[in-house]
Amino acid sequence: MEDAMANLKLLDDEEEVIHEVTGEESFIFQFFLVGRCLTDSVVHFSSLRNTMADLWHPIGGICITEAGEKRYLFQFFNVIDLDRVKAGIPWFFNNHLLILQEIPEWVNPVTIDLRFTEFWMQVHGLPPGSMNESMEKQFGNFCGDYLEYDMSFPTLGSQTFLRIIVRLDVTAPLKRKKKVLFGKSLIVFARFKYEKLSQFCFICGRLGHGESFCPLRLQLNLPK
Repeated sequence: MEDAMANLKLLDDEEEVIHEVTGEESFIFQFFLVGRCLTDSVVHFSSLRNTMADLWHPIGGICITEAGEKRYLFQFFNVIDLDRVKAGIPWFFNNHLLILQEIPEWVNPVTIDLRFTEFWMQVHGLPPGSMNESMEKQFGNFCGDYLEYDMSFPTLGSQTFLRIIVRLDVTAPLKRKKKVLFGKSLIVFARFKYEKLSQFCFICGRLGHGESFCPLRLQLNLPK
């Protein structure tokens, strides 16, 4: 009976709640990015670590480690270096797109769905006078998620195309054009150009591989 009462007391203790201590810095991924290379090829970690550290050359240093599941952790030591790398997205290693994302609080980096990245894109073929913020948002949300436009571009005069930044799903085919109706009769096709594209397949329209390694080649029985 005494042993049973002792076990019961132990269970009661286990049910007592320990409260989080606020005001202390406990977030271990404060200046971290998690990333992966968009490729099925083997990525040599030591080469990636040396290349990206040399390319970014952070003033506060950087620590790059493997996180498993073909993912890598990039630890910075100040917000200046972190923001500079984020502002330069997209980045590439050996011509492979390096998808980077910040790590939300209390989230395991291995569980983050690394399939979104930011790209600058240009919209060509629009008539003069039609390049405005409303059109920018429509094109951006058609291709992905509209984020912002290039404020350094003039909105009047010599502007020949729109330039916007969008968040793209790398598992989806890239949009190449869009039919646009102006007024009641003028129809044009807006053409999209993506800046800093790396490997891109003209068969399936997706990033991460070329035509020679496209899975659709087997289904379509295309010659090499």
